[in-house]
Amino acid sequence: MYRIYSALIETVAAAVFIIPIWCIYNRFCFHSWKRTAIYMVVGLYFTAILALVGFPDITSLNIDFTVNAIPFVGMVSDFVNGCLNLFLFVPFGFLLPMLWDRFKNIKNSILTGFLVSTFIEISQIFTFRTSDINDIITNTAGTVIGYYIALRITDHFTKRIFSNSKMSHFYIICVSVLLVMLFLQPFISCIRRSPAAAGAVVNGSSAVTAAAV
Repeated sequence: MYRIYSALIETVAAAVFIIPIWCIYNRFCFHSWKRTAIYMVVGLYFTAILALVGFPDITSLNIDFTVNAIPFVGMVSDFVNGCLNLFLFVPFGFLLPMLWDRFKNIKNSILTGFLVSTFIEISQIFTFRTSDINDIITNTAGTVIGYYIALRITDHFTKRIFSNSKMSHFYIICVSVLLVMLFLQPFISCIRRSPAAAGAVVNGSSAVTAAAV
C-alpha cells in the first residue's frame, strides 16, 4: 500500500511540471489540444510506471548490483508481483498502436515493450531494488496482451484515436518524462512529504518526553 501511495505522490509531483510543459509543446509541436490532452494522459501513465517500479532520481542514487538473470526462478513464489508487472504494461501495449502507426506492427510494439522494461531494470541498479529478468518477461507479456486488446476493439486498427501521430512526439514524451522524474519531481515530492515527516518527528519526540516524565 505504501508503494502505491508513494507512487501517487511522485506522479502528482511530476504532473506539476508535465502539465505546463505539455501546454508549451502544444504550441510548438503537437498543435492540437485534443492530441495534447491524450499525450498528457500517456505522459502521466509513463510517470506512474516509473514511480511504481522505483525509478531513481538525483536525490536517491545508490548503486546496488542485485540482479536475477535466470528466467522464471522465483516467479511462482512471487506470483502476485508478477501479475502486477503484467498488468502494469497492458496499457502500454494498448496505447502504442492506438496512437502511432509504427506500433501497429506487433514486432515493433513487443520490441519497444522489451526495451523499455530492460531500461527500467537496468536503472534499478542505481536503487536498492533488484534487477530481475522475470520483470522484463512479465512486462513484455503485458505489452503483448495490450496490443491484442487494441487490435480487437479497433477492428485491426481501422478505428483509432488519432491518425498520423508523429514518432517524434513519442520520443518527446519519453525523454521529457525521464528528465522530469530524474531531475524535477523529487524536489516537489520532498516538499509534499516534509510535513508528514515533521509530524512524525514531533510525535516521536513527544512520546520520548512523555516516557521520560
